Amino acid sequence: MITAQDKGANVTAKTPSRRDVLKTATAAGVALATGPIARASDSPTLRWGIIGTGTRGAYTHIPVLKNAPESEIVALCDVSEQRLASAASKVAHPVATTADYQKLLANPDINAVAIAVPNLLHREILLASIAAGKHVLCEKPAGTNPAEAAAMKQAVDSAKTLVMFGMQYRNNARPRKIAELIAAGEIGKPKYIVQNCSRGDWNTKADVWQFADPKLGGKPMNWRFSHTATGGSLNEFDCHYFDLLHWFAGALPERVSCDGGIAVYHDARDTWDHATVTLKYPGDVTAVHTLCLFGPGRNDLTITGDEGAIESIGTSLKLFRFTKRGAAGAHIRDVNPTESAGKGDRATLGLYQDFLACLKTAKKPEASVDRAIAACRTCWVSELAAERKCEVNWTDLTA
Repeated sequence: MITAQDKGANVTAKTPSRRDVLKTATAAGVALATGPIARASDSPTLRWGIIGTGTRGAYTHIPVLKNAPESEIVALCDVSEQRLASAASKVAHPVATTADYQKLLANPDINAVAIAVPNLLHREILLASIAAGKHVLCEKPAGTNPAEAAAMKQAVDSAKTLVMFGMQYRNNARPRKIAELIAAGEIGKPKYIVQNCSRGDWNTKADVWQFADPKLGGKPMNWRFSHTATGGSLNEFDCHYFDLLHWFAGALPERVSCDGGIAVYHDARDTWDHATVTLKYPGDVTAVHTLCLFGPGRNDLTITGDEGAIESIGTSLKLFRFTKRGAAGAHIRDVNPTESAGKGDRATLGLYQDFLACLKTAKKPEASVDRAIAACRTCWVSELAAERKCEVNWTDLTA
């Protein structure tokens, strides 16, 4: 849970207007920069080192980088020889490999790094990468507690290289279409949003990285079962979905209430297996988010405005309009977007495309440190609300 030290870190963020947020969304999800970003090299090619070759590093970043513009993989790093060898075999050419990320950072042939390690290592490696003068794409989340997030923000804000976070869900076709419909006024003003996320338990493969959490007796276990290692289940899984809610609501929440805990997996973990979070946004907008780690897979979303609604269930995306306020919505049309052609994770590819665009045009990344921290902060404020058993203010997680 949130510690007293964690609560003392101020990681507040300015609340943008709905118009500002949705205008950004419909413009391909990028924001203009206020100044240039220094390059780690004059070469037009981004020469990547990937730190962490687990599921995300080996099965997402390596395949995506094969299709990313002006990019090549130079080196890989992982503490597991088996994972490292397997990942190297997925690259189409020979690459350097090491178990020491500092050696990778010392490689002058590398000008950019992708950090895909467990959450508790994000801050350490991010700060070291910035100090080494590398451009950085760091997987979410932005730390495991508010103090780490504050340290990461300070480092990113003072960095002379580009730093982006793996908040790629806004790059998917369906969320972009939903944001487009909201920005166009198709449902009037959003008022009530319900987002249900359900899935099975965390990756329980034999080769998943083990963490010996002193708070849990010091026995090595799946790192996602440790709050210390993850920053909590919400931080590990739901930060993506909170980021989407902020996008659709057009602001950051003002008040939060939450109930969560362990209902099924009583196996020495201290991370939740379920939660219900209620977010109150400016403009009388309410969002309810649910998480279940022991249910059938689902990711359903309904956004109800004062003139209509958008419903996303399974593969279906529908638009409804009300004949009059308070009346049942009439189904207007299916609005399923067409995903762009190509193999692999198109949303993550969008991160790499924006990464290069930021270097070429000196604009700021859409997946910025502030957006990443806002998503994490929602998770920690939710835990604080559950701990206090009452609604809390967004600003309560400060000194």
